[in-house]
Amino acid sequence: MKYWSIKNEQPKESIDFRALGLQEWEFRILVNRGVDTKEKIQNYLHPSMDHIHSPIALKDMVKAGNLVQSVKGKIRIIGDYDCDGVMSTTILMKGLRGLGYDVDYRLPHRREDGYGMKPYMAEEAARDGVEAIITCDNGIAQFEAIQKAKALGLKVIVIDHHQLVRREGEEVLPDADAIINPHQEACSYPFKGLCGGALAYYFINYLYTISGNIETMDKDLIGFAALATVCDVMELIGENRDLVTCGLEQLNRSQNIGLNALRDAAGIKGDIDAYHLGFILGPTINAAGRLDTAADGVELFLTEDEDFAKKTAAYLRELNRKRQDLTTEGLARLEKQLASPKERVQPIYILKDETIDESIAGIIAGRIKGKYHRPCIVLTSGKDGLKGSGRSIDAYNMVEQIRKSEKYLSSFGGHAMACGLSLRKDQFIAFKLDAIEKSDLDPRDLIPRVRLDTIMQLDKVSAETVERLNRLKPFGNGNPKPLFGATGVYVSQYRILGKNRNVIKLELFYNQARYDGILFMPADEFLAFANEAKAPDGSLCIDMAYVPTIDTFNNRNTLQFQIEDLRRSKR
Repeated sequence: MKYWSIKNEQPKESIDFRALGLQEWEFRILVNRGVDTKEKIQNYLHPSMDHIHSPIALKDMVKAGNLVQSVKGKIRIIGDYDCDGVMSTTILMKGLRGLGYDVDYRLPHRREDGYGMKPYMAEEAARDGVEAIITCDNGIAQFEAIQKAKALGLKVIVIDHHQLVRREGEEVLPDADAIINPHQEACSYPFKGLCGGALAYYFINYLYTISGNIETMDKDLIGFAALATVCDVMELIGENRDLVTCGLEQLNRSQNIGLNALRDAAGIKGDIDAYHLGFILGPTINAAGRLDTAADGVELFLTEDEDFAKKTAAYLRELNRKRQDLTTEGLARLEKQLASPKERVQPIYILKDETIDESIAGIIAGRIKGKYHRPCIVLTSGKDGLKGSGRSIDAYNMVEQIRKSEKYLSSFGGHAMACGLSLRKDQFIAFKLDAIEKSDLDPRDLIPRVRLDTIMQLDKVSAETVERLNRLKPFGNGNPKPLFGATGVYVSQYRILGKNRNVIKLELFYNQARYDGILFMPADEFLAFANEAKAPDGSLCIDMAYVPTIDTFNNRNTLQFQIEDLRRSKR
């Protein structure tokens, strides 16, 4: 059972939406996404980098720029092994090289090093004659490592977007020479939701500006920042939407050898959009850091060798296929645990399987969370016991709730929707029971919700509707694909397609007109629904949550309704 509702957010001021060229349903969608003033609507409909605030407003941006300009020797970038870390590193490498700096990089290995800069990385840098270290997508909590670097006489710049460490309510900062992080209390930058890649891009943009070389800056860097933004699941609102929109435009005209090799290896035809970033290119880049070394991703985007690019892109795609297989296998094993009625009814799932690769624990937790609408933590074998990741639902702030049981954990960190943690094996049962007991979830929180933007019956939808919807892209976190509702729609017939029997083509009827529908659902689930929902006369009448699309086949465009959810109609 799912709870259906219609969003009904209100604008902050009186707005004549028709004067802005909007239809009422478009206006409702925008207001539902917090685009609730005339200025916000204008900016949303006309995304531009002109909307970006001056990078000087970022605390320590000027200080960091001056420091880099004073460097005479080698600079080392220390990044992260996920897509944001890879793209941040790439942006800094290409940007600094373009300005003539002697620069290299070091990415931690997920298993051997763990997350973030370590003290021995500072020692390595000192031995290698490095003058300055720039961390990206990490550093804000790497106190010991940065202290070591400073003790060795190195200059340190931190570029990070993660939340600051707090002790007794007070923010605690590492002893770096400059810290670019919008979450600092002393940072006045208006938009706080930037990822590491975006901050790295702003920093490089600032360096080129003050050096008088802005016209020579690699135009692809904004595309790499867009890739980082989408893949780090940042909200596609405000500056992020401007950045991703402009970044996608650049990616689609990019001549970067590595990017285009990856695009070809992934079989992407036509323009790259946010879906390709989040579900094809991003996971492929992430696969390097999950199963091998993330440096392969950086080298792919830095190379000028087409043969190397093709081989590396093919290798990363193969790693991603391996990651997908490992995910499927691990998910199947945990599904067996959830077959237990006692386990299934828990308000939060805390599952353990020491055979699962630690690099995919978070992916599996996310899959289980999505299927059962429960917060989920997946634990597997780590260096010193158990290690894992969690993914959450809106009603459960994971970092706040799990912190109540932190006494059982060796390490813990995260945010409202995700966390990482480790613990001794003998603490597993105690931690699990304590976290479940303190979950504070109302049974109503565990009912999946279908939140419609508006009701629009099928006979009110046209190809123009789809064209207008496309103006609202890119869709993603914070700017979800709009969801329409229609009631009293008859299903006259259907066909089950796909090798996995999970594509349902439907013939729909409403108000004496025929329409095409498509539904992605396992055949057995759909058939069970259809049998239960049929009326005594054998007819099947549904309410549907849908997205209107255009299906192109043999150069012919047809209006098609992609059904995201359905229920038996009360008509």
